[in-house]
Amino acid sequence: MSDEATIDRGSAAFRKHFRWVDGAADTWASLREPEALAIIVAALASLVEDDRPDVVVGIEARGFVLGPAVALALGVGFVPVRKDGVLFAGPLRSRTTAPDYRGRQRVLSTRPDLFRAGDRAVLVDDWVETGSQAAATAALVAECGARVVSVAVVVDEASPAARAALPPIRSLVRAADL
Repeated sequence: MSDEATIDRGSAAFRKHFRWVDGAADTWASLREPEALAIIVAALASLVEDDRPDVVVGIEARGFVLGPAVALALGVGFVPVRKDGVLFAGPLRSRTTAPDYRGRQRVLSTRPDLFRAGDRAVLVDDWVETGSQAAATAALVAECGARVVSVAVVVDEASPAARAALPPIRSLVRAADL
């Protein structure tokens, strides 16, 4: 069962270090202090432990930071999802996202050999807004024979359309509260 006190501590740790820089959200600062990072990771893991994941999936870049740490906290493995323009050795499955909040489309790739048939995957990232990358990732995971059962993010700003297209989104903070 998720631990509300752990989740509340994660929310507080994130809010303490969060700031806006030149009109853009700076989520990196919350990862600088080891105590805050540990609390945020524990809180993200607590959000999804009841989903009984077999694997954590993380999208480059912040999902590469948070995802493996959450996977360790849950005692499961990690599978990366890379963005276009980077080397990713091995057999790949790729999908183009719908436009993101900046109007950009990205090509996301993952390796099907890193999933086992029937794996329950949790997608971990720092922020969800349009859900374009999360939806593309969920489709990639499904093509690999697994299923994204939930999305765990630090900040939830998902639109109604994104929320309808994705499995349950669990977060530490709502964007409107920042």
